[in-house]
Amino acid sequence: MKIIIMLFAIGFLLSINLVHDSFGYNIEYKIFGRQFFDTPLVCTYQPTLEQDPYLKQWGVDRLEESARLAVQDWQSALQVQEGKNTKDNWKINYKLLTEKDVQNNLQKDCNVIIEFYPIPTEKNEMYRVLGVTYSDDSGFKLIKIYYRDIQICKTSDEKYIYYNVCYGEGILMSEKLRTTITHEIGHALGLGHYQADDPKVNSVWAKGLVDAESIMAVFSHENSKLMKIKPIDVQKIKSIYTPNGFKPINTTPVLETPQPIFEPISEKPAEQDIPEWIKQNAKWWSSGTITDRDFVIGIQYLVQKDIIKVSEVRESTGIFTQEIPLWVRNNAKWWSEDKITETDFISGIEHLVKIGIIKIN
Repeated sequence: MKIIIMLFAIGFLLSINLVHDSFGYNIEYKIFGRQFFDTPLVCTYQPTLEQDPYLKQWGVDRLEESARLAVQDWQSALQVQEGKNTKDNWKINYKLLTEKDVQNNLQKDCNVIIEFYPIPTEKNEMYRVLGVTYSDDSGFKLIKIYYRDIQICKTSDEKYIYYNVCYGEGILMSEKLRTTITHEIGHALGLGHYQADDPKVNSVWAKGLVDAESIMAVFSHENSKLMKIKPIDVQKIKSIYTPNGFKPINTTPVLETPQPIFEPISEKPAEQDIPEWIKQNAKWWSSGTITDRDFVIGIQYLVQKDIIKVSEVRESTGIFTQEIPLWVRNNAKWWSEDKITETDFISGIEHLVKIGIIKIN
């Protein structure tokens, strides 16, 4: 059974008194953590005219193009600051699933599938939800996008004329479709909602009166031209994943650098393994039981014992000067649970030592 990760709920027709100046509010940006351990494949089922009597070929084309562009938006945003040798680390593959692909069961290769529906099937989502992302235990993501436009319709009986919310025959404008899909892909990659604890601030963002600082703002984006992937979204994604991006950490065994022999030996010395207490420290640190400082003291020990090898260790009076990225804490947790190898864990730590985030005396 699929579990709802996050609903992109919108207050499309809510009557809210907006304010232009709000002070003293806090912003929360939730993250779910790493979702993929290799280059993700995002797929879209090819919409058909048979699924909706009001759907025309131009509408089918708009849905397909909006999905493709949303995937491209995320890939471009993640690659823009990368060098030539690391751009592919942030590649996101895209595939339009045809009827023949489905017959050949090719959808099993997809990590994320985007499905288009005219309107929600759940009553509590009617007129409130444009998209929703589901996840199962295997990590597969299903994104549902509801594409029919929401309008005010005139109805009447013998005595009264009513104006009620309804779904029109047309589909959402291209920009709103693209924004909604981009937002939901953000959830699939591991991002939660970006929201203020002051509802008035969220409402201002929703109406497009002020540009929110994140594509993951929780409400609908009536001025979708303002809703683009922002630097904070890219920063959050890159804090979740390793420096290798979506690709797995290199698991190729590191060859030992030949060392000069100062006295005759009859047997090759046994390789040094990471002590068990370091692994226990990693588990405690990943759960917040011990501090960053306590964890880094253990890393110092590994460097001093030559278990972690770095070409250059920078002199410092402290042991770290920057916040340790979230992906390191995730790596520590996964290593303590034997979900990644010891080599994977050491590779990540070596990277932080080399770039100076962890500084060793």
